[in-house]
Amino acid sequence: MKERIKNRGNALKQPKTWIAAAIVVLLVAAGVVFALWIRRPIAKYNADRDDAKQVYFTHLALAADSNRILFENGALPEGYADSEDALQSVSYAYATVLEVLEDDSHEDELTENVRVGSQKLLVEITTGEYKGQRLEVMNYMSKLFDKHAEKGTSLLVFLLAKRESASDASPALSVSVMNYNRQWLLAGLAAIFLLVTLIVGGKVGFRSILGLALTLAAVVFILVPALLKGFLAIPLTLILCVLVTIVCFLLLDGLSRKTLSAILGTVAGFSVACVFALIASRLAHLDGLEYNVAETDTLIQAKYQGTLINIRGLFVSGIIISALGAVMDVAMSIASSINELKTVNPDMGFSALFKSGMRIGRDAVGTMTNTLILAFTGGALVNLILIRYYNWDIKAILSGDYITHEVITGISGSIGLILAVPLTALIAAALCGRAQTAPDLPDPIADKSAAKKKQNPR
Repeated sequence: MKERIKNRGNALKQPKTWIAAAIVVLLVAAGVVFALWIRRPIAKYNADRDDAKQVYFTHLALAADSNRILFENGALPEGYADSEDALQSVSYAYATVLEVLEDDSHEDELTENVRVGSQKLLVEITTGEYKGQRLEVMNYMSKLFDKHAEKGTSLLVFLLAKRESASDASPALSVSVMNYNRQWLLAGLAAIFLLVTLIVGGKVGFRSILGLALTLAAVVFILVPALLKGFLAIPLTLILCVLVTIVCFLLLDGLSRKTLSAILGTVAGFSVACVFALIASRLAHLDGLEYNVAETDTLIQAKYQGTLINIRGLFVSGIIISALGAVMDVAMSIASSINELKTVNPDMGFSALFKSGMRIGRDAVGTMTNTLILAFTGGALVNLILIRYYNWDIKAILSGDYITHEVITGISGSIGLILAVPLTALIAAALCGRAQTAPDLPDPIADKSAAKKKQNPR
């Protein structure tokens, strides 16, 4: 038996599960094909991807040598030597501390008890080609590199191997401590997140996790490789965000007027954020090259080595991606509210639905705008403290690259979020306002109850 409200909702929603599933499958398949197509050499002049990777690891090896020479007065392991004929390979591995042979570290009260000094450790490699080998390693600790180890501590180490020939099975190994092994901690946190989402969200939570997985896969396996292939950052990011929006909303709610309203409202919202950020960055004479000197310098060096990445569009692309989640949230909330209003009161027309959507959206805008601005503020907290500590001149602050970037990022995302409210309300009211609800069917239970009351008023 169907209830009246359920009849109205079904007539308004018009679910077409198989069509939604087909669209999702086609988009995912297209993404997989594109991801496989762009998995080709990322360097224009290199023979293959391994050559480009070796350039990166060579820089790491030089950095490790410099660190070792600095702390060990040039003493390199016996049998290790830099020469043009030497065959060197570099890699990361996990290692477990078997014993702390020496510990000359102490807590520095001036840096809130950070341990400084050095340790001599006996470690055993637990992963990779050299699994099972035991090596001694000096663990140098400073105010900025506090990786104090104890017996049983799991570490991430950097291995530099030197072979005399390609057939040398026993290379001379040089090992450096890089960081703690945090893979199990991260896996545990992710498991807790998934468990909580599934318990609270049920089937909807599962579909949201699936949408999140597809979004991350799109960024990692499609966006990043395509950028390294020389695709223009802003158009590619916009297209990818549109596809991600479609897939996520279809997974969450199927094909309906509500879903279509949310999709169109989201696309309109982050498109506005993109246009605003692009105009603001042009007026401010910022293109992203000045934002992070170290990272930008690395990308420029990559271009000199043949990588085809376009750096200038990365700043606006980052704004689009960062605003996407918040805009999706607001757009779906408004579309869902208008759809529910139409379900409960089929007589509501376009004007009434639009006004109700705007009233609902204004409440959401206040909190979501604070969320975006506070998120960017939290990321810049250390820099704000440094600005206050050094008592920078207000003119230098307002004209500085970093502050200007942060202001443009925060305001662009907020503008897109705010304008997503009227745009989504307009679209949802237009689509849902035209929906025709099914006539109410007789309710046998309600009729029987009314008849009993007539027969027995008490």
